[in-house]
Amino acid sequence: MTDLPIAKEPFYSTTRRAGDTLYLSGFGPVDPGMNVVGRDITEQTRYTMQLMVQAMNKEGATTADLVRVNVFLLDMADRDGFNRAYMEFFDGPPMPTRRLIGAGDLFKGILVEIDGIAWLGD
Repeated sequence: MTDLPIAKEPFYSTTRRAGDTLYLSGFGPVDPGMNVVGRDITEQTRYTMQLMVQAMNKEGATTADLVRVNVFLLDMADRDGFNRAYMEFFDGPPMPTRRLIGAGDLFKGILVEIDGIAWLGD
């Protein structure tokens, strides 16, 4: 896995912890050079989730700690492919709550963007 891509603009943090809550900014299939990674929804979802997992791990969290995710798809026809790749990152219930939104315009034409909230308390 590569280093997390960090935006050159200083207007947001990749992660932000507030007490036992970890907020994750929107992640997409973009490498540190700001190039799109993956040609289809499966490849792009896997890369995006790998970036999220890496960011969570740096904060001591895993996908089991996710309580909420928001998913933005460029094309809602990609929903089934997204779901298959997304489920590879979870061991099963309980799953995070989720909102899946069709978005007409995403950064550089990427197919998926995901943000989330994790709980690190007892």
